[in-house]
Amino acid sequence: MKDFFDIVLVLFITLTMFVCMMFFAEEIAVQQEAVHLRNRVIEIIEIENGYTEEAREIVNEIINKSKRNIIVNVSKNGELEFGEKVIIEISIFYERKLPFDETGKLVKYTIMGEYYNING
Repeated sequence: MKDFFDIVLVLFITLTMFVCMMFFAEEIAVQQEAVHLRNRVIEIIEIENGYTEEAREIVNEIINKSKRNIIVNVSKNGELEFGEKVIIEISIFYERKLPFDETGKLVKYTIMGEYYNING
């Protein structure tokens, strides 16, 4: 009897995890997209020595390729001086759809990042 209970418990937990993954897979994908975009913006700022026009164009190309509504805010535009700090805020809007909520809900996921210019 104990073996039967163990098998049922394992099946129940496995099915529960599978159902949760189905419902929240898009949310995890949005979070990963935000992290990837933040790291990419920091990389572009480092290469271009600030959030210049060239950097803004590259970031806008990346945003236009996405199917989601993305807003990128950078605290300072233009070239950076040595030791200057830039704060990056990435906001991604997506519609969360759950089986018990037929209308869906517009959700905003925001991630922050910082970059210190150490290039002299």
